[in-house]
Amino acid sequence: MIDSIEKSRVLFLDSGPVVRLLQMHPDFYPAISGVLDMVYEKNVQILVSSVTLFEISRKAFGASEGVLARQYREFFEKSKNVRCCDVNAEISVKAAELFAAASRTNHKITEAESLRLATAYVNGADCILTECANFRDATDALVVTLDEV
Repeated sequence: MIDSIEKSRVLFLDSGPVVRLLQMHPDFYPAISGVLDMVYEKNVQILVSSVTLFEISRKAFGASEGVLARQYREFFEKSKNVRCCDVNAEISVKAAELFAAASRTNHKITEAESLRLATAYVNGADCILTECANFRDATDALVVTLDEV
């Protein structure tokens, strides 16, 4: 699957991989780190959702780690090749559409997942790295799960 990611020009990095990377999760850290090394080397644009920034910052503030939350923000806003995409009206409406469609087909995704997926869609991601296999049913973009990396 890394070959598929390697062909990407715009990679959406979902919350799960970001969290596993920050946790230095022994099963996933080496794979995610390898993907990031490769996409930086190939100058691939990395997209993340402001929803992801909210999710990881919420945990940092909950643990009284305000400095860490600010470091996350700085990483998302100032890292080369990384673009933090705000949720806007277009993304909100697309997220509602994706959420409703997934509900009708019993491929459940949460509201936060639908916002993140809509962010990838609206911003032109051609590949999504995620833990959510249900994304495959909701998008034409290549979806790669952590288990496949």
